[in-house]
Amino acid sequence: SKFTINASILGLLIPLVALIIVKSIAWFIIWGLVLGIFVGPIQAASRSFMARLSPPDLTNQMFGLLALSGKVTSFIGPFLVGFLTLQFGSQRLGMSAILVMLLIGLVLMFTVKEQEAPGIEVNPNQI
Repeated sequence: SKFTINASILGLLIPLVALIIVKSIAWFIIWGLVLGIFVGPIQAASRSFMARLSPPDLTNQMFGLLALSGKVTSFIGPFLVGFLTLQFGSQRLGMSAILVMLLIGLVLMFTVKEQEAPGIEVNPNQI
């Protein structure tokens, strides 16, 4: 799951850079479609990663914290994009805030250790 999350973040970064640079509407649409390919995998992988890392007796609390943190921080991206767009008069510079946030997320993911929570035993025959 961690590999999928990191690969998906990279998969979001590359088309995002292209979207910021491109000037053609056709290429903007193409890169937007490519960017959309990586949204689903990152959501699914993050949920399975959370399920594997959560201790069995704290699973509900961990998923509650995941949902709460997503809702509490959901305003940061649009706020930064709007603020930078207003400050610099450029939507391209405004979108660079998303690029920076994804880079921060990628760097933070490298600090996360991929170890299963104690008490979880996976039997390969059950998979």
